Amino acid sequence: MDRNTITGFLLIFAMVIVYQMYFAPVPQEPAAEQSTAPTPETADEIVELPSGRNLDADSTYVARTATLSSDQLNVVVSSDGGNIVGAMLKDGYVDFWGQEPIQMWTEGGSDINWIARGEGSYDQRFDIAEQGAGKLVLTNRGEGPLRQLTYSIDGYLVDVQARFEGARGEVGFQWQADGRHNEKGIDWERQRSSIYYREQGRGRDYLYEGRDDEALIEDPVEWVAFKQNYFSAIVGSDAGFTSGKLRSLPPLDAQDTSINMRYGMDVTLPTEDIDGREIAKVRFYFGPNDVASLQTTGWGEIARVIDFGWWIFGWINRNCIFPVYAFLAKYMGSAGLIVLVMTLLIKSVLAPITWKNYVSSAKMKVLRPDLDTINAKYPEQEDAMQRQQETMKLYRDSGVNPIAGCVPQLIQMPLLYSMFRFFPANIELRGKSFLWAEDLAAYDSILDLPFDIPFYGAHVSGFTLLMAASMFLYMNQNMSQQAMPTQPGMPDMRIMMRIMPFFMLFFFNQYASGLSLYYFMANVTTMGQVFLVKKFFIDEDKIREKIKTKQARPQEEKKKGGFAERLEAMQKEQQKRAEEMKKQRDQTRKARNQKRKK
Repeated sequence: MDRNTITGFLLIFAMVIVYQMYFAPVPQEPAAEQSTAPTPETADEIVELPSGRNLDADSTYVARTATLSSDQLNVVVSSDGGNIVGAMLKDGYVDFWGQEPIQMWTEGGSDINWIARGEGSYDQRFDIAEQGAGKLVLTNRGEGPLRQLTYSIDGYLVDVQARFEGARGEVGFQWQADGRHNEKGIDWERQRSSIYYREQGRGRDYLYEGRDDEALIEDPVEWVAFKQNYFSAIVGSDAGFTSGKLRSLPPLDAQDTSINMRYGMDVTLPTEDIDGREIAKVRFYFGPNDVASLQTTGWGEIARVIDFGWWIFGWINRNCIFPVYAFLAKYMGSAGLIVLVMTLLIKSVLAPITWKNYVSSAKMKVLRPDLDTINAKYPEQEDAMQRQQETMKLYRDSGVNPIAGCVPQLIQMPLLYSMFRFFPANIELRGKSFLWAEDLAAYDSILDLPFDIPFYGAHVSGFTLLMAASMFLYMNQNMSQQAMPTQPGMPDMRIMMRIMPFFMLFFFNQYASGLSLYYFMANVTTMGQVFLVKKFFIDEDKIREKIKTKQARPQEEKKKGGFAERLEAMQKEQQKRAEEMKKQRDQTRKARNQKRKK
């Protein structure tokens, strides 16, 4: 290997290390008991603003709780502050270990405060005035400005009306919550947990996932989501939260596996005058990151809490990939088989691109001996211009476009990256098993190691091994069809392509097994397509004969294609510039010599 090849390897390895250190999760096993989480730290560490409560007014007061229920959700409200202290999903969602239904936060891990600005501390102890089917009314037993809270539940939604006296048009709304660890691999879960929000009239925005980050709210915000990997606690208001701060951060104790992420918001909320009463309205959503469920909120762009990727990648996932998956899921019970069928469908759509790529590769393979001859004829760096001119002339005379095989690859790239974002974000894969993988939304393991390998982990992913092996075989098959001459000053791409599957072992070992399964199936399908094309549809001898015949024609009989014309024009322009630069250097040198003689 030459110096450039070694440099290429080192750069790739450095990229993998940086990714693993700063972006990729290192899965850990959860604590044995999820229901005995330690008491979270105080709210001041998140919002750093004082509460409006005064809890010393009545030492005989005993707080009570009331439960609001729908078919999908149980919500527990405490009379102490009128706080929502529990939200548990009922719609068949359980944590990874199957011990308990999904709970949105740890025990005692949610705290909500309503504050009339400038009023100082005041009593927020309530009596339960009314409790019925899907409705709860709490009235303040003291004299604080918050007089009444009314809750109603429907599906995953909880509507709240807060009635104030003397609020003067706006109130403060504080909420902090400690998200509960529900998925396999705490660090993987944290890497996909953050705060998402949408400013009115603008697009969705978010804080960095898995890190300590904050944002100041200046324009009205329609909704704020405490997003976990597959579930979210969201609050929104038609009036809009007008100012304040949002913050998310991992727990202070990195070894605390009960909390995936800590969330906090402290914002201002306008009140409405309804029949002479000052009312502040908010709507909560406690539920899965599922498109249909999220859209029941009626909020704009709320489905983008599901991070399918940015720009064209997210568009492809939301409008193409996800609808296809949802359609197949209606008729197929196995998520693994759905992934297989999706792979075959996608590869069928891309079949013309595969055909085009193979034809281009076959033409380049025919030209390989000629390219090797040119590189041997001009081996030195100072011969680079002449080597390039000879190479371009060979392509022009042969009627071969050297970048024809690159264009199909570029067309496929948005789809490849879209699938990379789709599988870890799709809740439909959560809890679905296939072969040895118990959850296609998490990493699979065929061997648990007694030690941790840096940047790799303490387990061996079977689907990642299959993916890397199929990638190695596909690259070898692909290189056998392509001309990859090693030019002086350039790294040996053949060696770099063969070493790439090794890096993929580290890169994908902790990713969702459904993603590795897809890439494995995609590689196998592509190899099958290439074999069939070569065996039954492409005659390399005819391609070779056609190219040789065209090369043998007199120059004036050769029909130039668009690419050949562009190559020739570019070559002439480069030659013209080189001559002009040489002429300028000669003139400068001549003028300098004349000046010295004087």
